[in-house]
Amino acid sequence: MDTLKNLALGICILCAAGGVIQIFWPDNSYKPVINTVLVLYIITSVLQMRGVGTWQVPELNWQDPNSDNTDYREYAAQLAQEASVQALQDILQEQDIDARIELQDDVCRVYLPDGTDAQQAERILEENSGTMPYEIVEGGEEP
Repeated sequence: MDTLKNLALGICILCAAGGVIQIFWPDNSYKPVINTVLVLYIITSVLQMRGVGTWQVPELNWQDPNSDNTDYREYAAQLAQEASVQALQDILQEQDIDARIELQDDVCRVYLPDGTDAQQAERILEENSGTMPYEIVEGGEEP
């Protein structure tokens, strides 16, 4: 029954999409052609629809030690680090501290062009970096 409901929903969505395209298509000699193409599109789309089981996103079991989620874990950790670096960059900019932040070897390196903001940057990083290790490099030069 779920398969039939999904097929009916798919047909309705495709017909609605086809109707919207027809509304915006200008009246000219190509109108019968676009109508035929839309009908064929709807028919082929309906024929390619599968049951409910194939429409689901695969679930990852993060707690299972036997599952091979290492790629996903590494990717998620990398995204979290990049988001943290960007958030620290935004916080420093909001406090009018001119700094460039890069993530190198899992360490957040903060390059300050002049050392006058070093103490304020240190305090902000201490409050907002969480467990991410950071290093302040004064003078703005990369090591």
